[in-house]
Amino acid sequence: MKNISFIIAILSAGLAYAQSTIGGSGAQQNYSSNYGNLQSFGYSVKLGNRLSQTDGSFYLFDNWNNIGAVYTEDKQKISILNINLNIERHTFESKINGDSIFTFNFNNINKFVINNKEYKNFYWDGDNKVYQVLYDNGSIQILKGFRVLFVSGTVNSMINRPRDKYIRKELLYLRKDNKISDFKLKKSHILKLAREKGVKAIDVELYAKTNNLSFKKEKNLKRILDYIENN
Repeated sequence: MKNISFIIAILSAGLAYAQSTIGGSGAQQNYSSNYGNLQSFGYSVKLGNRLSQTDGSFYLFDNWNNIGAVYTEDKQKISILNINLNIERHTFESKINGDSIFTFNFNNINKFVINNKEYKNFYWDGDNKVYQVLYDNGSIQILKGFRVLFVSGTVNSMINRPRDKYIRKELLYLRKDNKISDFKLKKSHILKLAREKGVKAIDVELYAKTNNLSFKKEKNLKRILDYIENN
């Protein structure tokens, strides 16, 4: 199939490849580079010296030692290594041959799972962006979005910032009816979702208190929202 041929050609030169249908298994294999056949799926480039001249990073993860998988639209799963998210460009990239990267597009790809966290691409307000999916019940999704700010260095000794710097930011969003809006880990935002489902706020608050769950903690979000969904 077209998309599987694409993945086979990409995951080379140090990238581990394993293909299977979801729920099945596959053998570990290595493949040779053949980037000439990948123009319709992405492209590879040499890494420049941009990172060495700038503090911080425009990548989501601090290093490339990440375990991941690509899930295709036709239910295939392909395991990969050496993957990171370029926040500036909202693209996943794999490091290859030590000094090159391959940039993925989302043709025939449903989602990426990196370090056991799910990432999807959504189009909204005239732009495609990659989000981490924190919660999904079929009708709403709570997403984590990423932004990177570039701050120029200055010779002003009072500021003490001689080098350029990237600063990474994380923001939460609510996706409902194919629309994306701001969302915060606040009791008022979560109880609003409860009211929309016809669940009493006092019941949600009691459930959270009884189970020692905080409305302000990301790790507690799924349990609270599952309670709202099921009551």
